[in-house]
Amino acid sequence: MTPLFSIIIPTYNRAHLICKTLKSVLEQVYKNFEVIIVDDGSTDNTSRIVHEFIKKNDLTNFHYYFKENAERGVARNYGIEIAKGKWITFLDSDDLLYENHLKTATEFINSNFELSVFHSAYEFRDENGILIKKVKYPTKRDLNDKLIRGNLCSCFGMFIKNEILNKFKFNENRDLSGTEDWLLWLQIATQYSIYIQPQVSGCMTQHSNRSVLSFDENKLLKRKETLINSLLYDQAFISKFGLSAVKQIEGHMLTYIALHLILMKNKKSGIFYFLKGIFKNKKEIITLRTLAIFKHLLLS
Repeated sequence: MTPLFSIIIPTYNRAHLICKTLKSVLEQVYKNFEVIIVDDGSTDNTSRIVHEFIKKNDLTNFHYYFKENAERGVARNYGIEIAKGKWITFLDSDDLLYENHLKTATEFINSNFELSVFHSAYEFRDENGILIKKVKYPTKRDLNDKLIRGNLCSCFGMFIKNEILNKFKFNENRDLSGTEDWLLWLQIATQYSIYIQPQVSGCMTQHSNRSVLSFDENKLLKRKETLINSLLYDQAFISKFGLSAVKQIEGHMLTYIALHLILMKNKKSGIFYFLKGIFKNKKEIITLRTLAIFKHLLLS
């Protein structure tokens, strides 16, 4: 039977975490799915751990693939190319699905036949399972216009029809790593409505090794420049959202860089990029990020 869902799990040196993630998938109430684990060149014992998990649980719908390291965008694209499910969704190898995740998604699909893309709500928990925060979503049914103000949608929770992802794909430029998902959502939003499924059905796990918590000024700047250049040369995006949207996104990226630099105690550079961000997009001054920047400036 063709699976309704293909769950793509890119992983890199997560042998100590991935079994918990795979167990959360195994415990799904809804069972018509396949799992594609793409090992992006791990140097630990991820391969052995995953193969043992699959063998122990006698799983025929869990598939492991090893490839040379090339970052998450490439790993996810690799999974997309071999996915058989009608819908493709993503899960990082340190996050968890609640048992109702796919059941909730199925019910949402069956109630909204016009769907091609939607994002399922999630929350943040620490390594001990204690709730940190829930993600706040706009009340509007689709997220398209809100995506211009920032990346509301992680890969975790995004559901996209197979044929759409085989048309768009993730940008594989390493300089974009960490923002390749936002670029893809923005590109998809030029042609499709991205709806929100508001019932929380999974969690991101906050831990010290999480890749989004690693900051490097030069890498952040390259990421910003790569994103902006990609949008400037995307005629479909410019036609749909206009050049003003690119300016707004650049302002958002600059304040993002500013906050991370201030968190690293690089106050001077942080203020510099914050002011540049406000110059690009004055609306950044009234965001929660700006409040966080002021808070950490006062504390530093």
